[in-house]
Amino acid sequence: MEVVRNINKIEKEPNSIVTVGVFDGVHVAHQEILRRMKEEKLKTGARTVLVTFDPHPQEVLHPKEKFYILTTIDERIELLSDYDLDIIFVVNFTSEFSNITAEEFCRDIMLGKIGLRKVIVGYNHAFGRNREGNPEKLKEFGEKYGFEVELIPQLLVENNPVSSSKIRAILNEGDVKLASRLLGRYYFINGVVVKGSGRGREIGIPTANIEPVSSRKLIPKNGVYVVRVTIDRKPYFGVMNIGYRPTFELDSRRVMEVNIFNFESEIYFKHIKVEFIERLRDEMKFPSPKELVDQIKKDKEMALEFITREFAVEI
Repeated sequence: MEVVRNINKIEKEPNSIVTVGVFDGVHVAHQEILRRMKEEKLKTGARTVLVTFDPHPQEVLHPKEKFYILTTIDERIELLSDYDLDIIFVVNFTSEFSNITAEEFCRDIMLGKIGLRKVIVGYNHAFGRNREGNPEKLKEFGEKYGFEVELIPQLLVENNPVSSSKIRAILNEGDVKLASRLLGRYYFINGVVVKGSGRGREIGIPTANIEPVSSRKLIPKNGVYVVRVTIDRKPYFGVMNIGYRPTFELDSRRVMEVNIFNFESEIYFKHIKVEFIERLRDEMKFPSPKELVDQIKKDKEMALEFITREFAVEI
């Protein structure tokens, strides 16, 4: 798989199957498109090309709105690498690029630069200036310029239409379990372990404070979660709190801190990956640190029961 950021470095190949989209999250509906791409490649020997965008178009078109992504471009590329694509073309999405019409994109980029035999996209895919390139328009361009168009039908999981925006809404409600079913894996955040206030160690429950590698990344709703963390390629389970630590003096910014089970190593400034498995409760303000400690112990017991049941492991 080749990752290309300059269109002029792609050799034109008319026998190419192309898909286009942000692919934020690489969720199960995206995976269906990728599965079809792979099937067509095996059947026809065509080259597979995925065109994606960074930054996310919403960040460029609506810069004043608070918008958070499910995957950074590096995370997206890593997830996409599992699907036997030949080329991932990362378009630098700018205001200038957003003014390209749908027909110009088809004619000048997909046909003129990449080469095109078939396009495979989702049933509601839209592209080009003002999202004018809807499925009907794409089929018109296919007839005009001589390429096939395949639309992947809407995918439902537990009656939920699968989309990146739906997953963002679910994570903002804290339902990480449902989000994982729409994603086809656990939602994760990559970060670095940083020095915190030291309160966890003071109350006998040491925690690792995590700074996400990207401020653009969506952090689930405040609360307490069962998580799996990966440090130096080794997985561990733990309990994470997200919020402002109201039992103590309120933090001015949201904090992510995790108590890692059976782990005592020094990990300041190490990379850490956090996967969200289950939500236990809302963040709460307790009358005293002692009552907070008692609740954390209960949280740990619940987490251990859940992990034993779900993963058949003893910790």
